[in-house]
Amino acid sequence: MDYVGTHLESAMALYRQREGWLYKDRVDMQSMIDMEYRLRVHIHVLSKCISEDDPEPGEAPDTFLYLATRFSSKNTEEVKKAAVQACEWLLEDSPMAHGARDALLLFPSPDVYSQMQKTYSEVESLRPVIIYILSQHGARLPKSLTHQADIQKKDPYLQAQTLYYASNNLNSDLNMFKENYESLITQHERSDVEHTVLLASLWGGLIRGDKDARIALSRAIEHEADDIARLDFLRYAALTGDANYYPLLCQVTEHAPEIGYHFLALHGKTNSVETILEGLIHPRTAEYAEEAWWWVSGQILPKKPRLSVVGEEEEEGAAEQAEEVGYVPDAQIAEQWWYKQSSEPDTRWLQGQPFSLDNLKKLMIQYTGSISNDLFDLFSLASQTPVQLGNQTWHDARLRKINRLECSASPQLNEINKEVRSA
Repeated sequence: MDYVGTHLESAMALYRQREGWLYKDRVDMQSMIDMEYRLRVHIHVLSKCISEDDPEPGEAPDTFLYLATRFSSKNTEEVKKAAVQACEWLLEDSPMAHGARDALLLFPSPDVYSQMQKTYSEVESLRPVIIYILSQHGARLPKSLTHQADIQKKDPYLQAQTLYYASNNLNSDLNMFKENYESLITQHERSDVEHTVLLASLWGGLIRGDKDARIALSRAIEHEADDIARLDFLRYAALTGDANYYPLLCQVTEHAPEIGYHFLALHGKTNSVETILEGLIHPRTAEYAEEAWWWVSGQILPKKPRLSVVGEEEEEGAAEQAEEVGYVPDAQIAEQWWYKQSSEPDTRWLQGQPFSLDNLKKLMIQYTGSISNDLFDLFSLASQTPVQLGNQTWHDARLRKINRLECSASPQLNEINKEVRSA
């Protein structure tokens, strides 16, 4: 294989690896940073070998590299042409749109921003994805892009993306969120606001410490008839760590254990930990409880043969399970650890210690992957400050931002915690 082909193949493999790692449960942060560095080296080399004869891409990896090499070029005209092409490919109903999105996410520049803003104004269907990309960058958007009320009300998805952007902007006014959940406070009935818009608005209020947002969340859970939509609200409930939500979160483990145990892990209160421990004992739920146990205890439990736990209780299907070959986490080790810990009901657990922003920050420094979404949201809610971190951008830049985060709770949060304890 020739020189260019070797770099191209290596870059494609690393791009695919990065895509896979972003959606794994958790990945070592330093491993991700090292891998991204190698990817950028290959892109840098390829940016010096751009040719007019390069074939037009068709899949996500080659689309990404086609654009990334041009965005890395020192030729301004090349960058501008690539930005126009990227925005055109975003419209494709194909993997090319995914590759174009990733290139725009990872290689921002003034010329790229300028083209995205132009496309935002001209192509209504691309407005939500462009808002998302710019939000990942932490870019400050012109008010003309985010305050087009008439357009936003016609497109709930665009309105939701705009509200998520605004929720992560420290300068956003609370009232722009509150107007969408106020009816839950004043009328105490199901909101007629579109679900994604209400969800984004509640988040904007919650991370600003708005007491009405917490009331509205409880009422949204109470009035939501759609089980899937209700899970979105219950995730917020879990993130708050409010003890009053425990019974509702516990119910989820009965019907959707893969979701329910994760919610209990985010919740972290003592009774949630004890329910996760019970889930470790039963083969049907052990797999889901195992990951939740890591969240609250920090323990990676050793495995033991599944046969050694089958038969302890007469569960349905035990005879069939006895013939299966497999392993389950050793719940006895978890029980021994928990026996030594404090079991005060007010304690919220994270990685074997009382919940704190310092512990959250350590996890954010150590891990990436899908865990990032929960860690960012936990930190934002606990500190009552938007973290303004993108979960799709370069990880070395993310790590620098994390290291600058303050680990002190806001005065509003301290007041909320006092009210919860006295309730």
